[in-house]
Amino acid sequence: MGIRLRYLAHDLEVPYGEFVIGRSADCQLSLDDPLVSRRHGLLTVSDKGVTIEDLGSRNGVFVNGVRITGKKSLADQDRITIGSQEMNLLGTVELAVSPNKTGNAWARQTQNARTVDIVEPLDGDGDDDEEDDGTTAIASRRLLHETPSHPDKRVNALSLIGGVADKALALGRVDEAERILHRSLTDILVRARMGAEVQPELAAKACTYAARLASATSRGAWVDYIFELNTRLGLLLPGPLVDDLYTVLRKVKSVDMTILRGYLKRIRERADERSPAERFILQRIEGLERLGALK
Repeated sequence: MGIRLRYLAHDLEVPYGEFVIGRSADCQLSLDDPLVSRRHGLLTVSDKGVTIEDLGSRNGVFVNGVRITGKKSLADQDRITIGSQEMNLLGTVELAVSPNKTGNAWARQTQNARTVDIVEPLDGDGDDDEEDDGTTAIASRRLLHETPSHPDKRVNALSLIGGVADKALALGRVDEAERILHRSLTDILVRARMGAEVQPELAAKACTYAARLASATSRGAWVDYIFELNTRLGLLLPGPLVDDLYTVLRKVKSVDMTILRGYLKRIRERADERSPAERFILQRIEGLERLGALK
């Protein structure tokens, strides 16, 4: 079993080598917590096991409730506390390659490690000697820009952030959910505007969260987001999302009809090439235009 960190009900893979936890975008796990230093703690995975050390943070690193000094060896299920964030180490070290190739394998795994930006709003005193330099915004961008070792890495990353936002929505903390998702969703749209590749699955996931935000906030800007993103990518909206938009459009105050009609114009260009199922979805989207015009 590989090494993982269980945090906020999600399991994050920890590669061989060094894995830094802190507020900075340079960290493999970036936590938006005022009690967390920019480079707070260092996990090291080697053939000898897993260790953690404090990188000189103001508030310290705790293992199973005890503040550590120097390097501390970790075992399966150990509880790590950094700032006010708790996580559990899962798994044990198992070498997947022969010893003479281990170093190269570690390098490859370290290069493929992705930065994860977790936004967890908290109150409390941060580091007096560390100013917030906007690194969490950069962390969200890196989360979706890192070259993934598998095609669905960016989708999984957005799902991780979205899972936190879903919890906020369930608690009625709508503004918090919007803040959590805003940076990552905006980044995807910026990539599309620049002509960069955006996987259809990632776009669909982004639009699902945009629809949830539109429904919760009654802000038509999130509906505009959905139509602009798919216009630029030339994608037909998934049927379930179109169904959701019928409900969402009745809740939002207004939508930009120019964007919606621009999307319809784009997808009508290939109407003759579409399957019967796709043509049915197109007809449903045309119904959204009529509904939006009533706003």
